Amino acid sequence: MSSKEFETILYESKDKIGYITLNIPRRHNALSFQLLDDIDAAFDYAEEDKNANVIVLKGNGKSFCSGFDNDASYYRTPPEGGWNYLNSYEILNKKVYAKYTRIWDFPKPTIAQVHGYCRDAGCYLQLCCDISVAADDALLGHPAQLWGGSQSLPLWQFYLGVKKARYLLMSGRLITGKVAADWGLVSISVPRENLDEEVTKLASEMAEVPRPGYLHNKIALNTDLKIRGINALFDYYGQMNRYGRFINRPPEKKE
Repeated sequence: MSSKEFETILYESKDKIGYITLNIPRRHNALSFQLLDDIDAAFDYAEEDKNANVIVLKGNGKSFCSGFDNDASYYRTPPEGGWNYLNSYEILNKKVYAKYTRIWDFPKPTIAQVHGYCRDAGCYLQLCCDISVAADDALLGHPAQLWGGSQSLPLWQFYLGVKKARYLLMSGRLITGKVAADWGLVSISVPRENLDEEVTKLASEMAEVPRPGYLHNKIALNTDLKIRGINALFDYYGQMNRYGRFINRPPEKKE
């Protein structure tokens, strides 16, 4: 058993399972500057952890992740002098978009454990994991899309199909974990009180598979999607989202 504490993330590995726990519960684990940096550091640490064959990504408190922090994040906070073509490329590519493929290409199997709010970029995190287990009453979707413009992750239409993906991305509505499982937004859903048990059971079974075999399997599965153009789509959606910094947006509604 090993553990490491980052400023906004708790990491622990036991029984061949590594747990990355987002730990800003008062903010529903909104992705702040520090949390975005700590996600990189935690996944780097988990990759080197010889005691962890499988990684579980989850959130502390009432929610998995409520999306980008509107008050302070690389995604939402303009740099000094405002956004321009060059700084938007450098900041968003390195500090935001690169996290999607870091998790998607992670060399160990990843499981997202979803409860409470899993919206906007929080939903991106679970989509980038190999498997997602949601509580039946979790709430998933992309309400930030109501300002218009392009979101930054290509997996929605890839995983859900055109009609259901556009329903979520154009309406901004949230759906429950149970509906999300039926639609393919997550792998399965279970009653909230069984979520920890189900994820632990699944991760324990997966942790017994030899690591070289899992790596080979994941390379094959991801290369399949790369042949179908997923890497180009990661780049495309990132750049389309970046260009949105140069389009006037309506003022955001205060909750």
